[in-house]
Amino acid sequence: MKNILSKFFKFSSVSLPSKVKDSFLEKFGESINVEWLHTDEFYEAIFYLEEIEHIAHFDSNGKLLNLKKNLPIMATPEHIKEKAALHGELMNVIEISENEIVGYELIVRDDTLIRFSLLLNEKGGLIHKSKL
Repeated sequence: MKNILSKFFKFSSVSLPSKVKDSFLEKFGESINVEWLHTDEFYEAIFYLEEIEHIAHFDSNGKLLNLKKNLPIMATPEHIKEKAALHGELMNVIEISENEIVGYELIVRDDTLIRFSLLLNEKGGLIHKSKL
């Protein structure tokens, strides 16, 4: 059984508390290419689910703190695409969730090919813009 699971879940060399592992499997059991990192503050899982890259942060009790999902441009909500268009061509979208969608991290490119990072709230309001 362990050999079968190791083909789908690469729990790397990070020693995961059983609560974290169980919580991950309960929420994202169909994931592939799972990689784990650990900091003093959280456990981070980077994985693919339904061909989309995700990053999930868990506390040591297995509580999901937040989830970032790398959205395909075509799956981006229209109101976010419209706000991004005010700053340039949309290149990348990450949806940020903490129990519900709370924002979007975007990369846009202007007419002179300069890239910018945008942080928008769930309604598309600009929180931060910086040049990359």
